[in-house]
Amino acid sequence: MIEPVAIYFEHCEPGWHVPPAPADHYILLLLTSGEIVYNVSGAKLSLEKGDMLFIPEGAHRSAVNDSGHPHDMYAAHFRYKGNGEGLPLLSEPQSIKAKLVNADYMRHRFSLLTQHWLRKSPYTRTLCHGMMLEMLAILNEDVGNRSIPAKSYGIVMQLQQYILEHYRETISVQDLAAHVELTPNYISGLFRQATGVTLTEYIQQIRISAACDLLTGSQMNVSEISDYLGFCEPSYFNKVFKKITGILPSVYVKEKPRIWVKTK
Repeated sequence: MIEPVAIYFEHCEPGWHVPPAPADHYILLLLTSGEIVYNVSGAKLSLEKGDMLFIPEGAHRSAVNDSGHPHDMYAAHFRYKGNGEGLPLLSEPQSIKAKLVNADYMRHRFSLLTQHWLRKSPYTRTLCHGMMLEMLAILNEDVGNRSIPAKSYGIVMQLQQYILEHYRETISVQDLAAHVELTPNYISGLFRQATGVTLTEYIQQIRISAACDLLTGSQMNVSEISDYLGFCEPSYFNKVFKKITGILPSVYVKEKPRIWVKTK
């Protein structure tokens, strides 16, 4: 069973650092902006936006942000007792750094995981165990079982970047195919093989992730956010939002996620 010790979002200013010391627990972190450098058991690991790092319990680690710019990250510290759950990360722990194929999906999952942890409901332990197991499995799969060659992986990255730059616009599969000069059927199959979701699902995930940020960090109402993100009407926005998050935007606003910023 995965037993969380602390799960949080952290905004860190330049000069942030972690002094050298053995890790008291397993650590899983996702960098969502900026750059940092970790040293884990003598290995120097440079992390940037979209990178995930797994640190085993007991590993000697330190970290620093000397980029001159702030960074943001999600982190989960946890204990684990079990047979490995079929995951090499848990059965034979070692430090792993990876640039995720679908970093935005992981960011959404980490955000939801943080909310469950802070709410402390009767089901928090089970929810956190399930979500963290999923995240570790995705990381393991990205690192050890990437099923597409480097050239195809590059195409998927181009598609994701285009979507990130144009998600407020109407994006068709034909637009994406033209961007990488390939056929719609080919890129649709390739994208799903690499990420586990369709192009349409990925676009929706990016829009809803942006919607969550706007609902908690802006003065825009639901209707304004729906229009801003390119949804045809608020009712459709509500439908997609609930499909992805499990709740309506109006409920999400009332339960605005409490973000714990770790004190230095």
